[in-house]
Amino acid sequence: MDISKEDLQYICQLISEVHQIPVYYMNQFGEFEYEFSRSDLRSNHYYVPFKEQISVYTYEEDPNDYPIFFSNSNLNFFFVNLKKTNHFLGTIIVGPALESAILDENITKIMDAFKGNVNKRDLIEYYQSIPIIDHYQLLTISLMVYYLIYHKTLDKTFVLENNKPLDLVIIESENLDLELSKGRRNFIFHSNLSYERVLLDYVKNGRIDKLKDIFEYSIVGEAELGLLSRRNRLRSEKNLMITGIALVCRAAIEGGLNEETAITLSDYYIQQLEELGNLKAILKLTEEAISDFTYRVHQLNEEKYSAPITACQHYIYNHLYGDITLDHLAEMCRLSPNYLSSLFKKEVGIPLSEYIQRHRVDEAKKLLVLTNYSISDISMWLNFNDQSYFIKIFKKYTGLTQRQFRNDHSSNHPST
Repeated sequence: MDISKEDLQYICQLISEVHQIPVYYMNQFGEFEYEFSRSDLRSNHYYVPFKEQISVYTYEEDPNDYPIFFSNSNLNFFFVNLKKTNHFLGTIIVGPALESAILDENITKIMDAFKGNVNKRDLIEYYQSIPIIDHYQLLTISLMVYYLIYHKTLDKTFVLENNKPLDLVIIESENLDLELSKGRRNFIFHSNLSYERVLLDYVKNGRIDKLKDIFEYSIVGEAELGLLSRRNRLRSEKNLMITGIALVCRAAIEGGLNEETAITLSDYYIQQLEELGNLKAILKLTEEAISDFTYRVHQLNEEKYSAPITACQHYIYNHLYGDITLDHLAEMCRLSPNYLSSLFKKEVGIPLSEYIQRHRVDEAKKLLVLTNYSISDISMWLNFNDQSYFIKIFKKYTGLTQRQFRNDHSSNHPST
C-alpha cells in the first residue's frame, strides 16, 4: 500500500457520500481516527452501541489480503486491512447496510435481545436510516475500496469463496429450493435457541462430522450476543462463551464422558479464555473446546460398539429422512441380514427397527419444538407414511401425541 493518510481520508469520504454508507478508519491502536456517515444516523441513540460492537473485531492478526464481510443484528459490514510491507496500519470499515428493508419480526427479535431495555421507535428509526444495499452491490463496493487503496484487482469469485456471510446469501435462483431443503433437513435454523439445541445434541452424540456446518453458521453474529455487558463487549462475549462451555460440558457428560474429565476440561478452557484479549481468539478457543468435548464423546461411542454396528449407527443418523432397510445395512457391512440383526440386538440392547424408530421420534421432537412444520409433513419426511402409525409410535416413546408434545413446548416454539 502506498497512499497518504490525506488521500485515504478523501477516498473514505467519497465512498460514504456516493453510496450513502458509513465509512470508518480505525488506526493500528484500535481507535476510530475518523468516520463519515449521515447526520441522521449519527444522532440516533443506537448509533454508538452498534459502532462499539464492530470495534471489538481484531484485524491486525488477520492475514487475509482481501475484503472481509461480517454481519451483526441483520446489519452487513466489510473491512479492508491497511498494511505496508506486512506492517499493520489500521483498518477501513464500511457499513452498516441492510440487504432489504427491516421487517417488524426482525425488529422484535432485536428488541428481545436487549431484554426490553430498548425504545422501539428509536430502534426502528435507526434501521430506517441505514442504506439498503444488496450483497452483490456491497461486494462491488468492497472491490472498489480495495483497488483504490492497493491498486490491485480482485476476482469476485475469489472474494465470495472466502467469505461465508456472502456464501450464505448469494445463491443462484435455481439452487434456492435445494438450499431451503438443506436448511430444513440439517437443522440450520436462524435462531439462537434452535442453534444451541442442535449444537448440544451434536456434542452429546459425538457428531464431529456435523460441527463444521454449525461452526459456519457462526457462534457469534446476532444482536443477542454481546449484550450481557453492554459497556464492555469483550467481557460480554467471554461471559457468553463461558456459559456455552458449561452447557457443552454438561452435554458431553450426558453423552457418556466421565464427569471428572469433563469438568477438568471445562475449567481448563475457561481459564484459557479469560486470558484472551480479542474476539477472534475467544471464538477460536470456544470452537476448539466444543470440538474437544465432541471428539471425546465420539471416541467413547467408537470404542463402545464393533465397526459394523458403529457404521450402521452413523448411516441411520445421516439417513433418517430416507428409506433405511436391514438388507441395505447388511450389504453395506458385508454381513447377512440375520447375523447383522442379531449382532445389533446383542451390542446395542434393542432391535435395529426399534433403534431407527427411536431416532426418528427424537428427530420429530426437534421439528415439533423448533419449527411450525405440519405434523403430516414431519410424518412424511421421516418415512412414517401412515399418519396413524406415526401417532402410535410417537406416543409409544413419549407418552404423548405429536400435538400434545408441541403444545407442551409451545413457550419455546419459534415461527418459521
